[in-house]
Amino acid sequence: MKKGFTMIELIFVIVILGILASVAIPRLAGTREDAEISTAVANLRTLVSDANVYYVTKGDLKTKGSTNDAKWSEITSVPLVNGNNAADAIAATAEAKLKVGGEECIGVTLVEKTATEPAHIKFTKKTETGGAVATTGICGKVQGSDQLKPYLEAKIPGDDTAGKMPIGSTAKIY
Repeated sequence: MKKGFTMIELIFVIVILGILASVAIPRLAGTREDAEISTAVANLRTLVSDANVYYVTKGDLKTKGSTNDAKWSEITSVPLVNGNNAADAIAATAEAKLKVGGEECIGVTLVEKTATEPAHIKFTKKTETGGAVATTGICGKVQGSDQLKPYLEAKIPGDDTAGKMPIGSTAKIY
């Protein structure tokens, strides 16, 4: 008599593996999105900290000993892009984008102090065609997350425009 599995036993094993896969795969996709959001929060935390340190240390947003605006790569190690340009080619006073899940989701700009506003970091949400804020995909989930609300809804005193965080201020991020 030959030892081995019967066809029925193999079919049962395949069915059980299929059921397990149908339960596990959606959970793994959710875990990946949670990781992307956590990475975005950590990157924004680092970026804000780096910008605060740079501004407090230098007193302005210029390259040391120059009248040229500092580049993002001089301020932070957070990977930022703007179109095809990387952080080393983007002035800090120009908008750079934080990529999340391969998409350019959150715009970040450093704004020099003026007579009416303190120096601040300006955050902008990604918009879809037509100007509406992204509500779907990874950008929609990141922009709608509770962890990023303190950044995206920050306001400077005397201005009701959301997304402006004074340099030197802090946000409580969980």
